[in-house]
Amino acid sequence: MDVTPTFFCDVHIAREAVKQLQNKGIDIDHSGDVGLSDADDDELLMYAIDNNRVMVSCDDDFIRLHNQYQQSNHKHSGIVYFRMNDQCKSISIVVKEILFLHEAASYQTDLF
Repeated sequence: MDVTPTFFCDVHIAREAVKQLQNKGIDIDHSGDVGLSDADDDELLMYAIDNNRVMVSCDDDFIRLHNQYQQSNHKHSGIVYFRMNDQCKSISIVVKEILFLHEAASYQTDLF
């Protein structure tokens, strides 16, 4: 069973972080590259779900959306949340953490 995650970032994640991750072989898309720069959070999460991608954002609305999904027994592929005021501003933190999650995916018990 392949558990290698694929990722989808909203506009809050720096494109440079996405490029660095892509250069390291991570399957990651940016909302601006798929025509969703102006999409609302619900649309972004639906895109991630439809494409079996983990949502990556610094927008705390995704915490609310995650809670709504749990309460209504809906599933998504996961949400990675970076704090806006510090973590999200650091490309190196975003890259390091996504690389860690990608590596950890080979150990299913670490993610599920």
